[in-house]
Amino acid sequence: MEKLFSFSIIAALGIGACIGGAATYLFLATMEPTFDFHPIADPSSEEYHVHADFLIYIGEEKIDLSDEQFMTSNQQTVHKHAHLHDGNGEVKHIHAEDITFAEFLDSLGITLTDSCLNLFTDNQYCSGEENEVLLYVNGELYPGLITQYVPVDNDRVLLYYGKSSDPQIEQYLANIPDDSCYYSGTCPERGIAPAESCGLTCEL
Repeated sequence: MEKLFSFSIIAALGIGACIGGAATYLFLATMEPTFDFHPIADPSSEEYHVHADFLIYIGEEKIDLSDEQFMTSNQQTVHKHAHLHDGNGEVKHIHAEDITFAEFLDSLGITLTDSCLNLFTDNQYCSGEENEVLLYVNGELYPGLITQYVPVDNDRVLLYYGKSSDPQIEQYLANIPDDSCYYSGTCPERGIAPAESCGLTCEL
């Protein structure tokens, strides 16, 4: 009788453990994982949100795009899927695939063709015998048609007009910021980027 009683207790405990384990599994399976970083770093997110660093130089002059007119915010949308915001004119935020660098620049008033760069309709710079329109991506001269270049996460981009032999190009490449990983959450050692106040399309 005593053995039967002990067996009953053990069996009950085993059944209880199985039921409790199954319930815990179902509970955990329905929970959404949480991530501290932006959607690009969240493998469960389907939202496309990547970033690329870039600079534009005309000869020795760096083009400043930090003015409010170039920023997408709650008050204005410069481009729905690719934009600047929070006064930072050197990090491009991208919310859709296949947005070319040329399309993004066009929304800022900069027309880029495969041989010419037109700044705000006032000044046109075209490749010729002395100067060229050159595109560098991650330190390398882009080998294809520059109008077909599509930035991906953490790209570092230099758009340059001038002499291809100019030794200053190396310095311009070094000047490109390395902030896109901060906004994408791919360099967590730098901390968590602030929420992006660029309107409803990218409020995180």
